[in-house]
Amino acid sequence: MSIPLRVLFVEDMEEDVILMVRELKRGGFEPAWQRVDTGPDMEAALRDKWDIVISDYSMPMFSAVDALELVKRQTDQIPFIIVSGAIGEQTAVEVMKAGAQDYFLKSAITRLPIAVERELRDAQVRRKQRASAAALREMQARFYAFMSAAPMPAWIKDADLRYLYVNPAQSAFFGMTPNDMIGLSDYDIMSGGAAQNAQACDRKVLDSNREMHTQETVFDADHNPKIMDMVRFPIGSDGKILAAGLAMDVTERVNSQKELEEAMQRQKMLASRVIEVQERERQHLARGLHDDVGQSLTALKINLETIKKTGSLEGPSLQNGIDIVAAVLSQVRSLSLDLRPPQLDNLGLIATLRSYVENKSTLAGVKGWFESSPLSVELHHDIENTCFRIVQEAVTNILRHAQADNIWVKVSQRQDQLSVSIRDDGKGFDLEKARSNAISGTSFGLLNMEERAVLVGGTMDIISAPGKGVEIILQLPVTPVMRRG
Repeated sequence: MSIPLRVLFVEDMEEDVILMVRELKRGGFEPAWQRVDTGPDMEAALRDKWDIVISDYSMPMFSAVDALELVKRQTDQIPFIIVSGAIGEQTAVEVMKAGAQDYFLKSAITRLPIAVERELRDAQVRRKQRASAAALREMQARFYAFMSAAPMPAWIKDADLRYLYVNPAQSAFFGMTPNDMIGLSDYDIMSGGAAQNAQACDRKVLDSNREMHTQETVFDADHNPKIMDMVRFPIGSDGKILAAGLAMDVTERVNSQKELEEAMQRQKMLASRVIEVQERERQHLARGLHDDVGQSLTALKINLETIKKTGSLEGPSLQNGIDIVAAVLSQVRSLSLDLRPPQLDNLGLIATLRSYVENKSTLAGVKGWFESSPLSVELHHDIENTCFRIVQEAVTNILRHAQADNIWVKVSQRQDQLSVSIRDDGKGFDLEKARSNAISGTSFGLLNMEERAVLVGGTMDIISAPGKGVEIILQLPVTPVMRRG
């Protein structure tokens, strides 16, 4: 079965073309051909698709060099063979350098089918190589485009763990450009401990030829610690194993998780404390009513029965009864003070707080500063009581522990929110340690205040550091959002 072949002959002698066509047919080809011998004709002919170009070297109006230039200008994928009546060795070398695939004399025309078959096969190989190279270039372009746009740091290191490639996100993390990082090691851009850990992980990936997931803390260009989820994996390149990696900044997520866990633990502690406080208050009231009020009323009952039996109001029974009633009134007043300070009903929240802060500061020998704006909305009595108790406990803690010279309390109201600031210029404290102590149950000062705020739907923020005083910022609704139950 003949092989179809489209041939463009560049030849001024049609007889020579007929001879070459005959040889091609003998070699098993079925040629479809066209002959040209000028530049314009060849340009027009090249608009069609050809499998091969066979050209004479020298013609009256054209040459093989000119024809080869036209072929290369339009497409460099068509094999080009020179068949000439006479061609010198030097000339042959020049045309081969110019891009011709083969040449031979017309006297050796029987070689033509073999040469054509070889060049068609080589041309197919070259087309595949070009396609592979183009695909590789396209893949590389897509890789670089993807990695350049990727928000997560990525890198590739050589066997010596020096950077061969970094994407912009990786170099920007360290305040550098990608070119700046090429050839550097982790010791050039990280602290010693972080670099040692990174290289140990990379070496483990290379030795095991397996991927590895870690979570590491690395300092960025601004010296901020960042918690990074790392995935390292081996990749092959030219028979060598390289260490590649990707990183994702999970600092915010980890911190949020930590804050959530602490909040849940604190909430659990608060719930436990609410029950504890309720039980303690009930026990206190029960003890007061039973031991003090109950016993006094029993004594009063005995006195009244004595008066009833004797029918006389003279004697000690009546006076004892009066004394007992006075004691019961005092005991009931004391119990009611534990539940709600009467000044709040008589004077209101602002006047009660002002009086309390000024009196306590004066007695302790510090300067107390109280500032407030008029309250535009009447506060629920639970909010007033909560606000007073928190300020009371905060001021007490300042006077006991802060070694402060000044105490500032400021109260303001905006729409449905009551804002209270309690500040001192004392020695301050480690807030994280204090919270940890509160959660572990070794200190309840902060927890008591926070639980009071939370129970009515409010919030309390604390700002402090050793040597920088303390500020407590309290936000309460004018009406409780969550009532005690």
